[in-house]
Amino acid sequence: MRSGPVRTFAVVTFGNWLSGAYLGLAAFLLLIGAGDGGDQAAGLFALMLAVPTGAVLLSVVNSLGSWAQTDATIWCILAFSYLFQAFLLGLTVRAVRRGQNRVDL
Repeated sequence: MRSGPVRTFAVVTFGNWLSGAYLGLAAFLLLIGAGDGGDQAAGLFALMLAVPTGAVLLSVVNSLGSWAQTDATIWCILAFSYLFQAFLLGLTVRAVRRGQNRVDL
């Protein structure tokens, strides 16, 4: 049975140690840094983890105006950034594993 694109995305995104560590660290930092009583350093590091993708998306939201700058928009941008970057890390792990298998032959 062939796997569909959703299953492939899930396996690449969540099925390796590097992506899992990245997502776990992001979740941990968000839990510590979120809210009014949260640790500001942890919140800053959580934002820094999403820098490449999140910075581009936040600049797009800022250019749209104040109507688009809601808390829900920011949280969705963070979630998308974390998942996209975890997917890219998963692709990297998959490429390294395939490269090692070819060298071993």
